[in-house]
Amino acid sequence: MSWAISREARIAALYERLHHRSGILAGLTPGSPSHAGIQAECDAIHAEIRRLEAAVGISPKAVLVTIGLILLIAWSLLHH
Repeated sequence: MSWAISREARIAALYERLHHRSGILAGLTPGSPSHAGIQAECDAIHAEIRRLEAAVGISPKAVLVTIGLILLIAWSLLHH
């Protein structure tokens, strides 16, 4: 099991949620309180998707591989 949900999985889940909310939004009367609330939620979801897509992060696997390589190099230097 991974330590954290991958960025791609989070983005996919947000797109799915946005698609669901957009379907609800299409059935509401523009200008109604419900329409405004769902529209605000869609805007917030879209902003979060854009933030995640723009974010640059390091995967936990990359960190573990890097640490492993550093330990391997240190071990080989200490034993020569």
